[in-house]
Parts: sequence; structure tokens; C-alpha cells
Amino acid sequence: MVNPEEVKDVLAVIGLYEDGDEDCNNALIDHETGLKSSTVDEVLEYLWKSDQIEGVMIVGGRNPSLDDMRRVLPDRERLWGDEGLYQAHL
Repeated sequence: MVNPEEVKDVLAVIGLYEDGDEDCNNALIDHETGLKSSTVDEVLEYLWKSDQIEGVMIVGGRNPSLDDMRRVLPDRERLWGDEGLYQAHL
């Protein structure tokens, strides 16, 4: 089970970078939060599977390895459409 405080920290970083020039990815969140990479990956997996974030799955040594993450907000269209959703076969 993920820690709610770590979830808040990760979402806060995504919120800071989601509309900026710099892509929001796993490594950026590691750096900004100070959390261990395994913790960030666990939180991102939870957020992605529960449809709270969208992102582009990229090749990398992390699971999930996401890039250009955004929060899923009720009043905003998805940037990545179905491609940004969690897909169990990945």
C-alpha cells in the first residue's frame, strides 16, 4: 500500500511541471521529492493504475517508466488520450 504523504508529494511535483517546458518523468520526481526511486515507481504505478495521472510509457529500466506526466483533472481534456492510460498488457 502506498503512503498517502508520498502520493501527495509526487502529485505536487507533477502539478508543478505538467504544463511547463521540462518533461515530468520518474527521475525528475526522484530529484524533486527526495524519495527513493523504488518508492517513486510504486507511487506512479498506483496513480497510473487508478487513473489519477496520464503519461507516455517509454523504454527504460523502471516500471512504469513514464514521461510527460500530467494529473487527470475533471475539467481538462487528456493530453495523451488512450495512449496515456494504464494498459495491463504493457
